Amino acid sequence: MSFRVALAQLASQPFDKAANLKKAEDYIHQAARQDAQIVIFPELYLTGYRLGRRAVALAEPLNGPSVSRVADLARRHAIAIVMGFAELAPNGQAAYDAAFVVTPTGAAPVSYRKTHLYRHEKDWFAAGAQTAVVPTNFGQMGLMICYDIEFPELSRTLTLQGADWLAVPTAVMRPYEHIQEVCVQARALENHRWLISANRVGREGALEFFGRSVVCDPFGRIIAQADASETLLLADIDLSLNERARQEGDYLSDRRPELYRR
Repeated sequence: MSFRVALAQLASQPFDKAANLKKAEDYIHQAARQDAQIVIFPELYLTGYRLGRRAVALAEPLNGPSVSRVADLARRHAIAIVMGFAELAPNGQAAYDAAFVVTPTGAAPVSYRKTHLYRHEKDWFAAGAQTAVVPTNFGQMGLMICYDIEFPELSRTLTLQGADWLAVPTAVMRPYEHIQEVCVQARALENHRWLISANRVGREGALEFFGRSVVCDPFGRIIAQADASETLLLADIDLSLNERARQEGDYLSDRRPELYRR
């Protein structure tokens, strides 16, 4: 099974969902024109990253107006979309750093809530408590968000739950370029899964996001990588490489779970 993915490496306008949606519409249109089946946006793209005390006020439920607008774009352009956003908790009193998935089929949107929160994110968001493997027309997509990728247990769990490839909306800032590159390659190789990480660019206060969105194959090789500017990065994904990579060293079958339980 093969498909084309687009990574929308963009800067967000802090607190301005309307402006970010307008820009997203243009990139979704570009992705569809270039025959991508799915486009992935960065972490918290919809609102900007440093939300602070405004996180709850800017958050939306899955049936909110922004998600509905993106779902309409997915149907109009016949493309699946993954976008980082602040998801409102059911009690309306908390927000999650999340990513929603919409498809052109009209299926109900689904979301993944970031399970590993980084530093100050713990002051703004509640942590998610569930993993997410989402069925698509091009295999089972496992979702992580940014800091999640630094925990090998999560990507391994997604793989054991049936994920054929891993999507990672992220917002990594300088000087952590080396962490992104090492973790992307390691998580791809050790699970023999494609890993697709869409980072953002631009500044928010003292934070400078460096981009370098990346697509890594199941052998741990980087096959496409962006620079530090706004761009739409495209890559063709061949899921048959998962099995070919396992033939060189089957980490999944050779595991010793009885040694790891503690």
